Amino acid sequence: MKGAAGFDGSVADETDAKSPTVKVGAQSEKGPYAFDPAVIRVSTGTEVTWQWTGKGSVHNVVAKGGAFSSGDPVSDASATYSHTFEESGTYLYYCDPHRSLGMKGAVVVEK
Repeated sequence: MKGAAGFDGSVADETDAKSPTVKVGAQSEKGPYAFDPAVIRVSTGTEVTWQWTGKGSVHNVVAKGGAFSSGDPVSDASATYSHTFEESGTYLYYCDPHRSLGMKGAVVVEK
């Protein structure tokens, strides 16, 4: 995840979790423009939920290649977006308004 804000090289192993959560607008060296965790590992069939923190202006979650999208950017701290990963692979995603600040992440899906 070269250039991802807040990424320390670790992968959060959530392969046994039913519904792991990723924070949207987490604090990084550039301000509240990160996903936490930046990289998460899950099993196929897992529903991942992104939960907005309400910090850092508006955010969204957009998969590179279009596999999923939360839609228009929002700032509401109660906002969430969920996606179930049925296919194994690595899914790279970003926040459209803050992509240039390194606000990007990845979901690694294993069988």
